[in-house]
Amino acid sequence: MTVTLKPGEAREIKLEMLNNAKVSYEWSTTTGGPVNHDTHGEPYNGAEGYFHSYRKGQQVTGDKGEFTAIFDGTHGWFWRNRSKNDVTISLKTTGEYLGVKRVI
Repeated sequence: MTVTLKPGEAREIKLEMLNNAKVSYEWSTTTGGPVNHDTHGEPYNGAEGYFHSYRKGQQVTGDKGEFTAIFDGTHGWFWRNRSKNDVTISLKTTGEYLGVKRVI
């Protein structure tokens, strides 16, 4: 999946995952420079505003790794472009998930 962020813009991509499901991922900015990111999950029917953060970073051009869902819910990536240029991000995932959706 590829997303483009204008200056100041944010995007979020989530995977529908069941508890203990595993995912490997790799994302990178293919044009435009670094972004801030938060890899996190939110349980189905969880308390308003609750989320679990797996990994965060500021002004980075990519990340790769894997995580195991700690609950049934949506798990994925939030990126924000703090630069003055458009930034394009390419995301690759493999593993145990039910679907992919763009949240914002």
